[in-house]
Amino acid sequence: MQTVSQEELARHQSPGDLWMAVDGDVYDVSKFARLHPGGSQIIEQYAGRDVTTVFFELHRKDVLVKYARLRVGRLEGAKDGGGALGEPGAISAVPFAEIPAFQGQHSPYYGESHRRLLQAVRAFVQTVLEPIAESADLAGEYPDLELRQKLGRSGMMAIRLGPGPWLKPLSSWGVKIPGGVAPEEFDYFHEMLAHQEFGRLGRPGFIDSLGAGFGISAPAIFHFASDAVKQALGPQLLLGDKWSVLSISEPFAGSDVAALQATAEKTPDGKFYMVSGLKKWITDGAYADYFVTAADQDDVLHLLWHSDGHHEQCEGARRELDG
Repeated sequence: MQTVSQEELARHQSPGDLWMAVDGDVYDVSKFARLHPGGSQIIEQYAGRDVTTVFFELHRKDVLVKYARLRVGRLEGAKDGGGALGEPGAISAVPFAEIPAFQGQHSPYYGESHRRLLQAVRAFVQTVLEPIAESADLAGEYPDLELRQKLGRSGMMAIRLGPGPWLKPLSSWGVKIPGGVAPEEFDYFHEMLAHQEFGRLGRPGFIDSLGAGFGISAPAIFHFASDAVKQALGPQLLLGDKWSVLSISEPFAGSDVAALQATAEKTPDGKFYMVSGLKKWITDGAYADYFVTAADQDDVLHLLWHSDGHHEQCEGARRELDG
């Protein structure tokens, strides 16, 4: 990439020929000016100079990631390796753009392992998810099997469930917790950082498609299902080979779980449950393999997982219904 002098930068400040520098990187915004949401006038006003301060007063750093293709060079005298974009996973030096603990402030909650995990998850989000997020969100596309497996095998499914026994067998399946964090070291602050980095995508629909249904259904399986079920489904879910969702909401029951009308009755041989009722608004349900379904049996709430007609009660997940 070419080195651009201040004099060269200053020559590009007329309509149709507009360059500007942000944090050491030089961008050709000549064509983009016509598409700028704030109009071309403000770009023409500041073209031909370093606009780092003005830019960050109005934009997030993510805007530069989106338009990285407009970079044409590096401003003469700028520090090597700098720039607002940095390497994937880099910690920003922009004031207040990060949790203070990652910009040099002391914290009793965050340590080196949290920094490593944050940078590993951020790099994954920036390199794997950001390039497809906008198009997938606008098209209403849900993640295909390849992407779901990539999420699982990179540890992104397991860490968003928080600390728990599901972390220990990951290494035996060839999966590492991002940042090399040990299972016994992983805490809720690590989990929070993972959700934060996914949230930076800024597209709620696309973010939910990456495991919102899994995140509220898999814990029921890991906590309450039989050992045989956990051993069978656990690797499938955490590796992204299969997808689970939570099936509670109904036309007449949403957050008011006690009002659900779906029923579960055992078959005469006592081996299966017959579930009757309607379920709606099942997050990620369009491409799920397993459904953790809430149903009423004699005023007792049961959680059942099912797939392809097979049902099993999640042990210990029985609750008396009020009213």
